[in-house]
Amino acid sequence: MSGGVVTLTHTPLAALPTAALDLETTGLLVKRDRVVQVAVVAMLGTRILDAPRIDRLVDPGMPIPEASTRIHGLADSDVAGAARFADIADSLREALAGRVVVGHNIAFDLAILRHEAKRAGIAWHEPQWLDVAMLAGALAPALPDLGLETIAKHLGVTVTGRHSALGDAMAAAEIFACLIHLLREKDVRTLGEAQAFAARRDDLLRRQVEQGWHAQTSPIQGQEQPSFRVDSYAFQRRLGELMSAPPIFTTRRATLREAAATMVERRIGALLIGDGRMPPEGIVTERDLLRVTAQGAADLDRMTVAEIMSVPVECMGRGELLYRALARMDRLGVRHLCVADDQGIAVGMVSQRDLLQHRARAATVIDDALAEANSVQSLAAAYGRVPRAAAQLSAEGLDGVEIGRVVSAELRALSARSVSFALERMADEGLGGAPAPWCFVLLGSAGRGESLLGADQDNALIHAGAGSDDPWFAALGARVSDYLDEAGVPRCKGGVMAANAPWRGTSAAWRQRVGDWLRRARPEDLINVDIFFDLVPVAGDPALGRTLHQDAVRDASLHPTFLALLAASVQSYTPRFGLFGRLAVDQGRADLKRDGLLPMVAFARALALRVGSTARPTPERIMDVLGAGRLGEQDAAMLIETHGVLMSHILRQQLADLAEGIAPSNRVALKTLSRDERDDLHRRLHSLDIVVRDIRTMMTH
Repeated sequence: MSGGVVTLTHTPLAALPTAALDLETTGLLVKRDRVVQVAVVAMLGTRILDAPRIDRLVDPGMPIPEASTRIHGLADSDVAGAARFADIADSLREALAGRVVVGHNIAFDLAILRHEAKRAGIAWHEPQWLDVAMLAGALAPALPDLGLETIAKHLGVTVTGRHSALGDAMAAAEIFACLIHLLREKDVRTLGEAQAFAARRDDLLRRQVEQGWHAQTSPIQGQEQPSFRVDSYAFQRRLGELMSAPPIFTTRRATLREAAATMVERRIGALLIGDGRMPPEGIVTERDLLRVTAQGAADLDRMTVAEIMSVPVECMGRGELLYRALARMDRLGVRHLCVADDQGIAVGMVSQRDLLQHRARAATVIDDALAEANSVQSLAAAYGRVPRAAAQLSAEGLDGVEIGRVVSAELRALSARSVSFALERMADEGLGGAPAPWCFVLLGSAGRGESLLGADQDNALIHAGAGSDDPWFAALGARVSDYLDEAGVPRCKGGVMAANAPWRGTSAAWRQRVGDWLRRARPEDLINVDIFFDLVPVAGDPALGRTLHQDAVRDASLHPTFLALLAASVQSYTPRFGLFGRLAVDQGRADLKRDGLLPMVAFARALALRVGSTARPTPERIMDVLGAGRLGEQDAAMLIETHGVLMSHILRQQLADLAEGIAPSNRVALKTLSRDERDDLHRRLHSLDIVVRDIRTMMTH
């Protein structure tokens, strides 16, 4: 029974497939009493679905006591001739399959079903569940009681048909929809986090156990998770490593026969159309030539490629990971992708034929679902798959830096799709299109390609309009922030979001803003300013973001006072050591972001700005500083390796915490590390402290 639940604990509540379940029974003794009515109301996130839905009377095979009839109104005559439980078991299983079961005191209903299944000789698989009473009790401990009516009144939910299975199931569904919003305000966003949050009411759980409602004491235990494999190679290789270069171009005037001859001669399956010094105008593939030839109406010596070329050309950057190219090809049904630089100039080509050998290794678990998402729920569901992929990639041996690139790529894709949603919503609201070209950028770890799990929003917006256009862009920023928050990326507590005026503006306003930072060089200006230099465009006109970034880096490299202050600010992030030089801990956990990654990242950023490097990832910045002669090889190697170690330790702890329903953070339980790992970590952080202090002294004098 129950159909088996494949939903993982890190699935966002906003995208969680659930089934609100309620039973009416002959009594309250779970081992003896029987079902007389069952109702199931399906949900997806906060949305109540029309199907699947069940509302059935059930013949219990025993008399219904009058005391029970007085509660639910069902007598023996009402269920006479109704189906027996065994007859509805299959439809009930199908309705619950793949869903987390939600209800009021749901452990009682599940216990009744467990014993009904046993009596009918039907296999029972315990589903994952959420009890709205426990959730409401954890959210509002001052409630006088946790009855369905009390909770509903507290949340403003109207209960219709009380003590009918469908009425109570519908009430539980509406209550759960309200609770999802309230839980998000408490930073409880996933199934696992909700289960752990509800478990705070262990008094309720103990009472349920005493009454025999539980075959197990936790809604998380005992769930078989789906097994899957990922193509780890596809998550490690960038298109720049795999592309064929240079790309082959032909002119718009080339005939089809000439194009075919070029493909045969070069042994390629596609030609770009245009001038290689400009973004390609179109693409012609061997499939295009075969199609027009098969139609029989084309004169191969007169028809030109311009007449059959496909536009626009699908392009991806050379830094994109292979798995995203494979997913893009699948979604669009194309066999060739152009690899382009930051200006859109083609630098290479990749074909599905070339990449097929990599796909044969195993199926990827992340596809282009974010690009295909058509609702907030589907957006959250797609992004909710990232922790699962991270866990498997970690099991396959990828380190924190490699997985951070994958997480960042998905966060960028999520942000881009959220912008698209916001634009569609604004059009529907009659606000029209953008009054000027614009660019939405991500800052901080997402910009560097170093995001791990639990990242919050850090974004900004640049536009080419006038100051009077700000209300339109403010509305865009606010809507994007709303969508990201609902999809599982919480708002930045420091306010670094395009929804807020200091983080959006015209190109001229941004240049003035950056100039003020550089010229004034005051410590208070450094708060949140440093992450600006990590910016990466994700939507809109990327040239606006790229140009601003390049100009800001160039100008910063010419302001030694600002750079000295930036280097000095690293002092506040140097690792903290306690007694006997051991790493400072709080409740057995060390904050490896505060005491490791922050000084590492800030140090690399300051040095990179000094040498005028436009690189964003920390290892690339360190390599640029090494190349400029500002850092020794041994120190550079130590820093890059330590960066990877810190990222890996944090990621492993995040994955372990997620499995326990704990929100991911940067705090690592040192007891989970081996003695050798702890000693190695302490050595690395002491070395980091020494190197950072030495370089800071050099830059500030």
